[in-house]
Amino acid sequence: MASPTAGETKVHPNKEAFIEGVDHVLANWTALELAVQNGWGGRNTLEKRDNMVDEIVEYFDRQVRKKSTAVEPTEVEELLIQVMDEDFSVVLEDQSEKQVALLLCSIFAECKTGNFATVDKMAEEREARDTAASNAASRSQAAQGPAAAAGGGAQDDSSGSDDDSDDDDDDDDEEDEDDDIPMKE
Repeated sequence: MASPTAGETKVHPNKEAFIEGVDHVLANWTALELAVQNGWGGRNTLEKRDNMVDEIVEYFDRQVRKKSTAVEPTEVEELLIQVMDEDFSVVLEDQSEKQVALLLCSIFAECKTGNFATVDKMAEEREARDTAASNAASRSQAAQGPAAAAGGGAQDDSSGSDDDSDDDDDDDDEEDEDDDIPMKE
């Protein structure tokens, strides 16, 4: 880890691990990932997702300064609901905020004592997922061949002609009617 430069404060390793853990938890949260992938936060969706990590960490910091007892998961749930609604226009109906809040509280309690096992495990799982996704994308692109990689894949024009390399005539055959989306004639 690099030494802090002038003006920076050194972050305690426990807090650093908690920040990493919050990021991993949010990366696994389907509701948030859908919001990010679909741009439900507007032009600044990715920035809002990153700010959510900071908001959660700051919330835990404030709670610790206010009282010596553990942070209540129900309080964290309220924060998650509020941020998802205000920043991403998402109303959570699946109760996933409960599971996310419990996990955040658990990771916080572990990191506070210097136990980073859960955060380390989540980091390994995330790295494996990211690697698998990257490999799958590479295989998909390779399978499509050089034309697809260059953006020159086969396309049908509105005349119904077959200008791709397969043997299918791409016309609306009667036998295919049940398999396709109905088309206006």
